[in-house]
Formats: sequence, C-alpha cells, structure tokens
Amino acid sequence: MSEQKFELILNELQKISTHVSHLDERVTQMDNRFSEIDERFSEMGERFTEMGERFTKMDERFSKMDNRFSKIETEQHRHGEHIQQLIQIVGATNNRLEAFQQDTTARFDRVDRSLRLVESDLDLILQKSNKHEREINRLKQITYE
Repeated sequence: MSEQKFELILNELQKISTHVSHLDERVTQMDNRFSEIDERFSEMGERFTEMGERFTKMDERFSKMDNRFSKIETEQHRHGEHIQQLIQIVGATNNRLEAFQQDTTARFDRVDRSLRLVESDLDLILQKSNKHEREINRLKQITYE
C-alpha cells in the first residue's frame, strides 16, 4: 500500500518537475526578451545623448552669435565714423544668419523626424511590454491553478 502511495507521489513530483522546467524555459525566454528591450533603451539613450550634444553645440553657436552682435553694437556706438563699415559687417552677418537659419531649420526637421521615429519605437515597446505583461499574468494564473 505504501509503495503505491510512494509511486503516486513520485509520479506527481515528476509532473511538477516537468511543469517547473517548462516554466523555467519561459522565464528564460522572458529574460532574453527583457534583455533585448534593455538594449533598445540603451540605444535610444545613446540617441538622446547625441541629440543633447547637438543641442549643446547649437547653444554654443547661438552664444557666439549673441556675442558677435553685442560687439557690433558696441563698435557702432563708440565709432560713429565707422558706420559704413559696420553696415557692411552687419549685412555679411545677416547673410550668415540666414544661412544658419536655413541650416537650423533643416536640422530641426531632421530632429523632428527622428523624434517621430523614437515615438514610434516607444509605442512598439509599450505594445510589447503590454503583451509580456499579459503573458506573465497568464503564466501566474496557470501556476496558481
């Protein structure tokens, strides 16, 4: 009689062991998926860092331009006899500013497109995350049944 119980217990333990192995495989798969998501977040972080560097360079350029304009105005006030020369300098600066503005507009357009792609990637990651969460909940329900 006890041998039959022992056999039943062994059979049940083997079933549980098989089930645990299956769950372990699923957890490993989920770990791999989360690793992929972490890699994508790292890549996005690098992209944001690059964009931050670009903005920093643009800020530096704007600061340089502000300094240039301040110097031009100071020279105009201090040297009235050089007004004609300063008008030519301002004209040249305006041409550069227009070129800079066109360049900046093009860069902002590229940044905008990049941000839309990042937004699309984030939406995809959110969808995947929701799917994973549903799978986890489903596995939890199976585990507790």
